[in-house]
Amino acid sequence: MKNLRFLAMAAIVFVSATASWSQISAGVKAGANFADTRINGLIDGLIPDPQTYTGFTVGAVAEIPMAGPLSFRPELNYTQKGFVISQALDVNVLGIDVPFGAKAKTRVNYIEAPLLLKYNFGTGDASFYVTGGPTISYAANAHLRPVASVLIDINLPRTNIDLSNNIYQRWEVSGTLGAGAQTKAGNGKIFVDGRYNMGFTNMLDNPIVNLSIKNQGFALSAGYLYTFSM
Repeated sequence: MKNLRFLAMAAIVFVSATASWSQISAGVKAGANFADTRINGLIDGLIPDPQTYTGFTVGAVAEIPMAGPLSFRPELNYTQKGFVISQALDVNVLGIDVPFGAKAKTRVNYIEAPLLLKYNFGTGDASFYVTGGPTISYAANAHLRPVASVLIDINLPRTNIDLSNNIYQRWEVSGTLGAGAQTKAGNGKIFVDGRYNMGFTNMLDNPIVNLSIKNQGFALSAGYLYTFSM
């Protein structure tokens, strides 16, 4: 927690010292998040490799000009992450192979605060940009949903995961890198971007169990930023 507070304070001081507050932009974004959780340790080789979990991400975005093409881009997002573990079998019924299997879908809903620097290429109505910086996240809630597969997927009742249990680490620090394009629209701009996020924090906070679960993934989103003249 001390490291998180220090990181947030450093970002505020840095932006306050360099920002130009005359052209602040604010807006919204939405898109898809393709989570690819890394699981290592105790269960290596005991279960199938986790598969990508596709969820959505939505949030509020701000952009504060700094020096030249550089700006500060803080966000506050709601993002779904997780992973899918599946096991498939072929059962022979009267000489016909019938696919049968089961899946376990784990979803964790995060409140995220990316603190990104943005660098713009081009000064016309359309331009490209790259972003990068730390992201601080908090796991709001989570659940596991089993799925039975017999020709079609059948969703079974989900089980909530108690994240207040002390074996879970709800805070996460990660690094984010991205690129995008934007075009002028009215008093603001429409943008699309893709970004890669890698978590540095183990979701489990149990030194006894040799198991590491860390988030990573790729997100695609689009949004609109309205520019305020001050």
